[in-house]
Amino acid sequence: MQDILKEYGPALITVIAIIALVAVVVFVIGTNDSGIVGQEFSKLITTFFSKASGSV
Repeated sequence: MQDILKEYGPALITVIAIIALVAVVVFVIGTNDSGIVGQEFSKLITTFFSKASGSV
């Protein structure tokens, strides 16, 4: 076990950091409008396109 950690320790830390970052982004933004930021962003885009198409 110690040999594995010596050899692959930095790579494992990098992988764990990337997974944690993805988890935080999914938690904040959400999937399928489940997060607050995701819902507001979706409403923003919908409103923008409806106003843009109405002004043409």
